[in-house]
Amino acid sequence: MIKNRYAGLILALLVVFIIGCSTTTPVAAPLESYIAKGTNSGPYWPTKGWKSCDPEAVGMDSQRLALAMEYAATPEFNTEGIAIIKNGYIVAEAYLGEFKPDSQHISNSMAKSFSSALIGIAIDKGLISGVDEKLCRYYETWDCDNPDDLRSRITLRHAMTLTTGLEWHEDWSTWDLKTNDALKMAVSGQFMEYVSSRAGLHEPGSQFLYSTGDPMLLSKVIQDATGMTVFEFAKQQLFEPLNMGEIVWAKDEDGYTATSHGMYATLRDYAKFGFLFLNKGRWEDRQIVSEKWVAQSTQTDPSVNMWKAYGYLWHVNLPFRLKGKDGATDTDAIPADGYMAEGVQGQHIIIIPSKHLVIVKLANEKKTKIDLAKLITLVINADKG
Repeated sequence: MIKNRYAGLILALLVVFIIGCSTTTPVAAPLESYIAKGTNSGPYWPTKGWKSCDPEAVGMDSQRLALAMEYAATPEFNTEGIAIIKNGYIVAEAYLGEFKPDSQHISNSMAKSFSSALIGIAIDKGLISGVDEKLCRYYETWDCDNPDDLRSRITLRHAMTLTTGLEWHEDWSTWDLKTNDALKMAVSGQFMEYVSSRAGLHEPGSQFLYSTGDPMLLSKVIQDATGMTVFEFAKQQLFEPLNMGEIVWAKDEDGYTATSHGMYATLRDYAKFGFLFLNKGRWEDRQIVSEKWVAQSTQTDPSVNMWKAYGYLWHVNLPFRLKGKDGATDTDAIPADGYMAEGVQGQHIIIIPSKHLVIVKLANEKKTKIDLAKLITLVINADKG
């Protein structure tokens, strides 16, 4: 029987996995209300709050930008919030249905990219030796001295590129609690324990397999290395310097932060994380994440046999990543340097450095999914630069 004190958490996680954060179909406001107003007063840091300006003030076309916002607000996509930021200024923003500027939205797997940043910070501070740190040092049941135990060779690099080789099945097309390990992990109440007990099936680094479990292994690593929970470390090193609001981040019944999912934040707070990476990890006069880590984590790692659209818990190489089947939007207009944090049911933080753009979209997608390539292309087409 599930302990009562964890029943609410587990139920909430299942609701998030299955239906998202809302069941209300967003209702679109007048299109002109999505386009920002104001002047460009020069560079600034949005620590105390974001500034908005007319799209033309930062080299964007209002009418074309309105087309992108109109597309994002298509009712069937169940978009709940979207912001487009150019040169640090919000040029378009919409809150649909019951979702408001102060509403917190579930991250789903966007939390993975936050966890990647925290690993980078811990490495920068010398708390973790590097991406080749072996995880068996942190898990007593993994024998570092046993070459027959494939888990003995799993490193941080493997956990962040989803190439651990651990037994795992995750298919979101069926939402089947009997076969989806991500859902079974949520029901177990012991997220980290569930993942660390998986058997090693493949040589680490030899095969990419999308897994919500692999990043959960980072929770114990960061906690042991820093002496505080991942959430506490994130507040100290990331959330507070950026002056993000009261972030909520789920934990399991053993107290381990859910490094693979379960974060709640406002649209604008998610945008701050995107803006941090757009600025190569710098915020005001402080290097929050090293420029080296930002570059390393947002590109593929050639040392592992992996999907060429994935970095260290970031989706990269967007023209390839978003290339669809017949009839889907062509991705040629999307800059190759773009990358994104992504969560199931339509959560996205998209960073395009060459265009100085951050796009944040939060949704409760059900049967109909947005064509993300089309949305990004519409935004790019609005950029006069």
